[in-house]
Amino acid sequence: MSRDLSIRNFDIREADWRFDQHILSDIRRVVFIVEQQVPKEEEWDGRDPESWHWLATAPDGRPIGTARLLPEGQIGRMAVLSEYRGAGVGAALLERAVAKARHLGFELVFLNAQSHALSFYRKAGFIAQGDEFEEAGIAHFRMTRGLSAQENGGQKFVRPGEVPDVAIRAFDAAEVEWPVAGKIIRKIRELVLVHELGLNSDVVTDEADETAFHWQAVADHQVVGCVRMNLEGTISRLAVLESHRRQGVGHALLELAVGKAQRFGYQEVKLMALTALDHFYRDEGFLPRGEKFEEQGHEHQEYFRTLVSEEVLERTRTAYVGDDYGADDVTYRLGQDDRLLLLRKEEEFRNVILEMCKQANASIRIYSPVLEHKLFDNQDLREICSALARRNKYTRIEVLIYDSHRVVKNGHALLELSRKLPSSMGMRIVDPELRTLNHEYVLVDDYGLIYRHDYEGWDGYANFDDQTECNRFGRQFKAAWESGQYDPNLRHLRL
Repeated sequence: MSRDLSIRNFDIREADWRFDQHILSDIRRVVFIVEQQVPKEEEWDGRDPESWHWLATAPDGRPIGTARLLPEGQIGRMAVLSEYRGAGVGAALLERAVAKARHLGFELVFLNAQSHALSFYRKAGFIAQGDEFEEAGIAHFRMTRGLSAQENGGQKFVRPGEVPDVAIRAFDAAEVEWPVAGKIIRKIRELVLVHELGLNSDVVTDEADETAFHWQAVADHQVVGCVRMNLEGTISRLAVLESHRRQGVGHALLELAVGKAQRFGYQEVKLMALTALDHFYRDEGFLPRGEKFEEQGHEHQEYFRTLVSEEVLERTRTAYVGDDYGADDVTYRLGQDDRLLLLRKEEEFRNVILEMCKQANASIRIYSPVLEHKLFDNQDLREICSALARRNKYTRIEVLIYDSHRVVKNGHALLELSRKLPSSMGMRIVDPELRTLNHEYVLVDDYGLIYRHDYEGWDGYANFDDQTECNRFGRQFKAAWESGQYDPNLRHLRL
């Protein structure tokens, strides 16, 4: 099977000019001043301290690219070292800058594109405006991209650039696991939904909480808001403490839920909400549908927000929820095909594990309570892992399990391999205090994710390009790995 793909083997982070200016300046100096002969006085315009910046780095940590966003919405100073061009670095930097502008509440972003790069920016949704002009001796076109009300759901209570070193928001919002955060979420719901709004106590918790996605907002080490979304894309239980309303908390929580739904490929999300908050939900891109109704003494309305238009689907060919993943399905490319694959059968899990791991370029991480023999104990996966482990000194395979007894007693292909290649492959026992869930997942190259909700069932999903979820599960895996227990039975060959 062909492996004609280009792995996105780089990282991007938001930089801070105060601390990263020498690194960012060096990249721009090489690309603009040395390579393109841009005059120094034009390159260093004095506006860097008030701008937002991004830094791209290679796997070895070498800085390879940068971009910036000005307070008025202009994206510029996009520079990628010549040997790393054509690998998607520039597109990823541009994407991060647009996402930041959207989050900050900009209605439009613009840039001055070098004429030879017009097609690159057109692919990113930018439209050329006016005639060609010269800047720093190079032909350019002004290009703009509108961020529609539906697309723009960010923080609008602060305009960037009005004051130096402004803190855009005084809280953090993130996805959380119900077994860990359920207690405090129930308390927030009780305070807001029951005591303040007078809803029935059954809104505090129900069976859906166990399988839903949850997000919470934290300010000054205190949880101040929460929301959830079920697997069908229904958002509910939005609650924000009165002391933190009108500060963007509700906006941020909703956007996290909507972002999750977009990655899952849902074409719309819905919520049932109090009509008293009609203006708030309309601002977030939700529109009412159907008749209003009375429930628990309050007037309610169903609201819907469309996420994917036909135009976007045609342009990206992503954001599609697959039905099944079988042996005869097309191959998805690791790091390129952002398509959610719903997995409902043992065969589907086994096939997608083999296909994704086959494309691994740097690492495979497996979190599996029992390391199911039906999925992981086979010669095909053993050969894939063996080839990766032997490729070079930087490749790595890590496996976390709950108990060594089963794999040691019955034998296991991955256990045998880890004993033969201990420098490239490791296996550890998860600390009992961290065993809060029965889930199972596989992470491949920080791009691919295979997730099973419960290792005793066949219900889950996979995505060959979901860096956000890979980063989230990667942090969980790293914490479990670093605190993992060494079991001598896993390391020594039996005589």
